[in-house]
Amino acid sequence: MRRYDLDEKEFSEINITPFTDVVLVLLIIFMITSPFLISGAFKVKLPDAKAAETSVKMSAEVYLTAENLVYINNRPVPREELPAAIKQEFVKYNNFEVIVKADKNVSYGLFVKLLDQLKASGAGKILLAATKTPAVEPQKTGEN
Repeated sequence: MRRYDLDEKEFSEINITPFTDVVLVLLIIFMITSPFLISGAFKVKLPDAKAAETSVKMSAEVYLTAENLVYINNRPVPREELPAAIKQEFVKYNNFEVIVKADKNVSYGLFVKLLDQLKASGAGKILLAATKTPAVEPQKTGEN
């Protein structure tokens, strides 16, 4: 005796509800984590600037943290090894641009030394990162 009749309709529909659930969960996870991937792994408080511009070209990124540590593209680099490491980044990105993301609390002397090392390493263009502040319109007084 057979358990199933041959005349029964075969199951020909696919239930995509679990698949849709998984895709939506992955989308939410991606949306939450993507700002962390873009901004970098370091907490660097960039100075504010009203005339800041955005650059989308891929370049080497040099971080100078408040603890006076130097990172190149999220990788710690001792100061004495900075020239060799930045030259490797020039080859990797096939350009000589460097984006410097220095904390606003870094001493001016250390910042200038970093820029000097980058220029001596062959950096053609050094871009300084800043946080763009919205332009504030002057308040009008009652007098015209």
